[in-house]
Amino acid sequence: MLKHPSSSSIDWQNSQSLARQLVQAIALPVDLKSRQLHHYESGRTLVKTGDVVARLPYVMSGRVSPVVNISGTDSGQLVPLTFGSGEIALLSYLFNRLPSGSDLVTSQASAIQWIPIDEVESALLKDPQLMAVLVRFLGLRLREAQVRERAASSRSVLTRLSASLSRILAVLPARPDARLLIHATHEQIARSCGVSRPKASLALKKMERDGIVLLGRKWIEVLNATALRTLST
Repeated sequence: MLKHPSSSSIDWQNSQSLARQLVQAIALPVDLKSRQLHHYESGRTLVKTGDVVARLPYVMSGRVSPVVNISGTDSGQLVPLTFGSGEIALLSYLFNRLPSGSDLVTSQASAIQWIPIDEVESALLKDPQLMAVLVRFLGLRLREAQVRERAASSRSVLTRLSASLSRILAVLPARPDARLLIHATHEQIARSCGVSRPKASLALKKMERDGIVLLGRKWIEVLNATALRTLST
């Protein structure tokens, strides 16, 4: 029986396509090719809550996620959307000078080019069609975030953690030795799925006992990717 893609996966594919259209259209007016490339390790905070943001990160490789810090907890809550390779991290920074409402953190090792917001805004204002693409993109990303938020709220810590690791695996570069090695601390993994570090550590240790992962210092090796994906559903 033919399995049709879900509406949420179609939305994600459409938003990815629109994100790339935006970058292609903006690349020339902001002189993207000439901009310096910066490399950041996983877990690096690019923008802090309260910062007035003057430039946007264009993700050449890796992944960037917004994180809302919650008072009284030892970890933040991951906003249920991410920005991957070929995307500009577009949040509420455009067309306002309000302080950032969240941290922007590399959830994987990332290569970033920084683009001044003034130049992005100028390119958008000069091209009504490009502005329309932006509106469609932001609308799809909002819908995507709402779908993920509803799904995450009903999931256990183990399921959320497995889903986060599975997402990382999906874009992990192949290694010559074929090992599925994720370079991240328990704190960084906890942030990626919006749970506390102690809860993430307990779930990871259970997965290690079950032979799904092997835990090291600042790294996690996935030994059974099939079992990991099964846990995440």
